[in-house]
Amino acid sequence: MKRFDTDLPNDQLKEKIIDAADKRFKLVGFKKTAMKEIAEDLGMSTANLYRYFPSKVDIAEAFAIRCFNEKEDRLKKVIADKRFSSVERLKSFALALLHFNYKQLQECPAINDIIVALCVEKPSLVDRKKAGELELLIMILEAGQKDDGWVFDDIIQSGRAILTSWIMFTTPTFMRLQTLEELEELLDSVINITVNGVQPRV
Repeated sequence: MKRFDTDLPNDQLKEKIIDAADKRFKLVGFKKTAMKEIAEDLGMSTANLYRYFPSKVDIAEAFAIRCFNEKEDRLKKVIADKRFSSVERLKSFALALLHFNYKQLQECPAINDIIVALCVEKPSLVDRKKAGELELLIMILEAGQKDDGWVFDDIIQSGRAILTSWIMFTTPTFMRLQTLEELEELLDSVINITVNGVQPRV
């Protein structure tokens, strides 16, 4: 059996553990993955694995945070593109969010098991996900307010409402019921309704 290189810095060790768990989650699903199997894949003892992560849910949490960071980095690039108008930026942001989540679903069909487990065991992680997306969306809405006169009674509450209207484009349970093309078409309609709702009132 291969041996795990425990001489690596802790952050690199944890990344390798997350990588191994990721492969297991995609292969057999979160529920059927055992800590012992992750340890065996890495060539380390189960006891040693518990030194870095107290439970499988803790590994899933670290995996989720890594996904959040990757997603937010991509979304930041969309926001930073100065070629886009406010409407184009909002649409590109929403599409990037859909495509990221759809890709995750295709690569890990059992991802809903991870989401359900984290919602129960790590509810603060749900707040972390929402806060990251909301912060970036607010930047788009503020730019639309400044450049195009978009109107909001409460911009933060409006941002939350917009993200809520996108739930079917970001939740695996709903996303798997339609093709990507169908989801893109529906999302475009939702964005158009949103944009009409924030136009200056006369």
